[in-house]
Amino acid sequence: MLLIPELAVGAMVGLIISTTGVGGGVVVLPILTYLFGLDALASVATANLLSMLMKISSSYMHFRMGNIPLRQSLIILLIMIPGTMLASYGVTMLNHVSHHQVQLEWGINLLVLLAILFSLYLFYHRIRQPQSQISQTQQSRLIKPLLLPGTGAGLVLGATGVGGGIVVLPLMLRYAQMSIKQAVGASLFVTMMLSGSSAFAYAYGGHTNWKLALVLFVGSLLTIPFARYVMKRLSDKVLQYVTLFLILCSAVLMGFRLV
Repeated sequence: MLLIPELAVGAMVGLIISTTGVGGGVVVLPILTYLFGLDALASVATANLLSMLMKISSSYMHFRMGNIPLRQSLIILLIMIPGTMLASYGVTMLNHVSHHQVQLEWGINLLVLLAILFSLYLFYHRIRQPQSQISQTQQSRLIKPLLLPGTGAGLVLGATGVGGGIVVLPLMLRYAQMSIKQAVGASLFVTMMLSGSSAFAYAYGGHTNWKLALVLFVGSLLTIPFARYVMKRLSDKVLQYVTLFLILCSAVLMGFRLV
């Protein structure tokens, strides 16, 4: 009975992640901090593990629905891996320096807020100037335009736990020119892999709350059938605005954390 609140929270977060790609960091981090009382580094570590676990089931759902363009997804994944690993281990090492801990927590929160604001800009650009999907011949030229933003996205994900709906999804919309449903599916697949590598780095440092992450994950599994139902019936336009709204709410929440 004592696990019912955790299961309910996990179900809510799982539904948000599965349908929008948002939540692995910007929704989970405030929940872990304010609702469960974890410090900034433990929140990031636990969010990475939870994000990986939840996105395994969500990615499978989107793969079955045909929402994951594998070629484009693998390109952005390979570009992001070095930055994600570097940032994860860098943050873990800095945390062991006691006089840097306060600055580290403030820096993590600031980086999350900046990532959210950049994401809002990319979403606004997409809404104002819709783009058509790229052809097969154009896919071969994806690496160069994705190299710089993809590396930056990897650094942000590794350092903060934020990545799917906030960083990777806008990159897929803006630079890979995917539809919103493809971008959600691709971002879930990419950040599932990256969160796994980042979660390993944080777990090695002993910062992860394994029990809480596993209980929340079990709760998320309860909403998979409903998430599939929602994805089939929501139009691209409605889904895009719902995702934008969630990112805006996340920006407000992270702004309060910095005040």
